[in-house]
Amino acid sequence: YSGTVLGTLCAIMYNQIFPVLFAGETNPLVLAVKMTLFDGFINAPLIWLPPAYIAQALVYNYPKREAIQKYVTDVKENGLLKKYWSLWLPASFANFMFVPAHFRVAFVAAVSFFWMIVLSLVANKKGDQESCPVEPEPRLLAPRAMD
Repeated sequence: YSGTVLGTLCAIMYNQIFPVLFAGETNPLVLAVKMTLFDGFINAPLIWLPPAYIAQALVYNYPKREAIQKYVTDVKENGLLKKYWSLWLPASFANFMFVPAHFRVAFVAAVSFFWMIVLSLVANKKGDQESCPVEPEPRLLAPRAMD
C-alpha cells in the first residue's frame, strides 16, 4: 500500500498538482504553510487515510463498507486525525520548507515508516479490551542457589 498507492499519489500530488495549485506563491515560508495545511486538512482525511483502511479490508477479506465505517469510527472516537496531525503537520512543513522537491516523496516514505506503526495501533485497537492479568511468580518450595 505505502509503496504503490502513497508513493504514486504523493509523486502526482507533490510534483504535478501542488505546483499548479500554488503557482502564484513566491514566498517559500507562505508556500510551505499553504502546502502543509492543504496536505493535512484536505488530502489526509480524503485521499491519504481512507485507502489504508480499504487496503486492510482487501488483505483481510472483509467488506470495504466496513473499512470505511472503521475509518469514521477511528476519526470520531480514537483520535486518528489528531494523531495524524501531530506527526504529519510538522513533518510536512519540514518537507515542503527544507527538502528539495525531488526528495519529498522519499522523505514521506521515511516518515511513513513510523506513521504506519501508529496507524496500525489505532486501526487495530479493540474497544473495551481487558488487560491481561499478571500472575505472581510461583514460589519454590526448596530454593537452591546453585547446585
